[in-house]
Amino acid sequence: MPRTPLSLLGAQGEAHLSYALDTCARCGFCKTVCPTYPFGGGYEAFSPRAKVHHLKLLRDGEADPTPEWVDRLFQCTSCERCAEVCQTDIPLVHVWEAARRAMVELELGPMPPHKKLRVLAEEFKNPYGEPIAERTRWMQAHHRPAERADLLVFGGCTASYRMPPMLQTGVTILQREGVPYAYAGGEEACCGSPFLRTGQREFAGRLIEENLDLLERLGVREVVTPCGGCSKTLKKDYPAFAQAHGRPFDVKVVHFAEVYARLIAEGRIRPTRPIEKKVTYHDPCHVGRSQGLYQEPRAILRAIPGLELVEMEHHRESSRCCGAGGGVKSGYPVMAAAIARDRVLEAIDTGAEVLVTMCPFCQASFAQALRELGSSMALRGVEELLLESLA
Repeated sequence: MPRTPLSLLGAQGEAHLSYALDTCARCGFCKTVCPTYPFGGGYEAFSPRAKVHHLKLLRDGEADPTPEWVDRLFQCTSCERCAEVCQTDIPLVHVWEAARRAMVELELGPMPPHKKLRVLAEEFKNPYGEPIAERTRWMQAHHRPAERADLLVFGGCTASYRMPPMLQTGVTILQREGVPYAYAGGEEACCGSPFLRTGQREFAGRLIEENLDLLERLGVREVVTPCGGCSKTLKKDYPAFAQAHGRPFDVKVVHFAEVYARLIAEGRIRPTRPIEKKVTYHDPCHVGRSQGLYQEPRAILRAIPGLELVEMEHHRESSRCCGAGGGVKSGYPVMAAAIARDRVLEAIDTGAEVLVTMCPFCQASFAQALRELGSSMALRGVEELLLESLA
């Protein structure tokens, strides 16, 4: 097997990743919170700290990237719980993504399902292989986007093709409150998140370039999206990519949660219809830990009369993953489903009637888990409850 050169583990000028490999204290805090570690049969080799140690051996030419180890590397949801508890502040998700890029450059990755996603996205601009012309099918008869506006709605692939309610409701609320918005329809390409997370950086860069061209052509000043993966990528990866390629990026990116919270704080929307329900809120990894949006969803829920919020044992920074991120849903669906079921069981334990969240990936995972568990717990989006209270 080929040795892994240090240059690959420090790809894109990220020399600090090599330093990170040397600072691991091997304390094991990451091991206790990792959602995928329990699926390794109890073997230490599946823990985050063991992966860091093995990466150091690869960097130093003392080990080979075996197929079994590469497979373990891709069993990560990029939930960031390991980074949250790291005692030496290692940017572990950056480490995993850099390592995956290295494996892809060595033609040892990604996993076959991830390659299939790329093939589909190359033809259809989305990893589901849905027709480009149908990217607008989520739109409802009353939706009337402007030809040009400062605010652009970025639908995202999952919300546009698989889980449209969050997107539909968000646009409906914007329209009700007289907020002008534009929408690019079929010109919008996948944000690139599935490919960045699975090490396919070169292809992700092509998608990012296409969307940067679109934003520049439309002259938008702010982008809003209902998807945690899209908003994380647009907020964090796009500015870095633009800077690295000498391109401007003067666009503010927000998740719909930030828009709703802002409209409520400004008094522009006032939920008045009581909703007498006990709910529990799931913090999506890419909305919470990645973007720090913990207060906004709760502010929205607190503004709804009659609603009672009960927290799960693991919430805010310690929220548990739904299992859908990092390519795990497509690459390891059985594992992803089990992780989602564990989280739903924690929600059921609160005694809440409704499980609410603000990410289409999480909502899709929980819908499947609730069916598998035969649970009567309802599943709603925060924005859905907000709109109901505004009626």
